[in-house]
Amino acid sequence: MKKYTLLAIGLLAFNQANAQYSKENQKKYVEELASDAMQGRKFGTPENRLAAELIAEKFKQNKLKPCVGDSYLIEFEYKGKTGQNVCGIKEGKSSDIYAVGAHFDHVGTDDKGDDKVFNGADDNASGTSAVMALSDYFKNKKVKQTMMFMAFDAEEIGLIGSKMLVENTDFQSYLPNMKVMLNLEMIGTVSAFGEGKVYMTGSDRSDLMNLMNNNSTKTFKVENDPYLQQQLFYRSDNVNFVNHKVVSHALSSVNMENQHHYHQKNDEVSVINFENLSEITQGIGHSLYEMMKKNIQPKYNN
Repeated sequence: MKKYTLLAIGLLAFNQANAQYSKENQKKYVEELASDAMQGRKFGTPENRLAAELIAEKFKQNKLKPCVGDSYLIEFEYKGKTGQNVCGIKEGKSSDIYAVGAHFDHVGTDDKGDDKVFNGADDNASGTSAVMALSDYFKNKKVKQTMMFMAFDAEEIGLIGSKMLVENTDFQSYLPNMKVMLNLEMIGTVSAFGEGKVYMTGSDRSDLMNLMNNNSTKTFKVENDPYLQQQLFYRSDNVNFVNHKVVSHALSSVNMENQHHYHQKNDEVSVINFENLSEITQGIGHSLYEMMKKNIQPKYNN
C-alpha cells in the first residue's frame, strides 16, 4: 500500500500551500477521483483505498483532527473485505457538530467494450469533491461549533460504510451532539430547477431547507424534493444518521427523469458542470456558516 500512499500525497501536493476554497482545486479533486487510475473506486480494491488516502491527505493538509484514533481512515470489515470511511474534525469551543458527508466509492470496472471503467464523476466524485472543498472553505473561518467532514465507503453495496461508521463505538459519542449532517450526492450537473439549485431529499420532514435558504446567497437555493415517490431520502447515507436521530438529508442536483449517466461508463469528468458545482459548494458553505454564526439548529417536523 505504500506506493498508493505516496501517490495520494503527490496528487494533492500542488495545492498544499493554497488551502482556501477555489473552483480550480475542486475541479482537480473530481479529476483525480474520477480518473481511470482509480478503476471505479470499487469497495475492497486497492484503488478504493487510494481514493480514501487522497481524501485523508486533504484533511491532513487542512489540519483537521482524525475523528477516531490517530488515523483519518476508520476501517471496517464486510464480507471478507476491508473498507474504510474517512473522517476529519475541526474542533470548536462548542461540542455541537455541523457535519457534511458524501460517499466516495463507485462500481468499478467490467470487461465490456473498449472503455472498461465506471469513473463515477457525478456519482459521487462530485459530492466527495465538495466535502474536500468545504474543508478548504472552512479552514480559516472561525466558528464556535465543531465541524465534521466525512467520506463514506461501500455506499454502492447497500449504504454499508455509513452504517458501519454510526455503529462504531468510538464514533457514536459524536452522534448526540450532531445537529445536522448534509449528505452530498451527485451534485455535478444542473438540476431541473436551474443553475446553483439543489433539491433536498425528504424536504418535508424538517425545517432544514427553509433554514438554509434563509441564510443563503442570491445564487444558491435548496428546492423541495421533486421525486418523493422515489423515496430518495431512504436511498443514501443520510438515512443511517436519521436512524440515530440526527437531522440529515441528502442534497442533489441530478435530474432523475432524464439523466443518462447514472451507473454508466459515460459518467466521466465531461459530465460535470464545474461552474455549477462550484456555485453549489460555496452556497452550501455559506448557508452552514451563517447558520453556525447564529447558532441555528434544525429540527424534524412533528
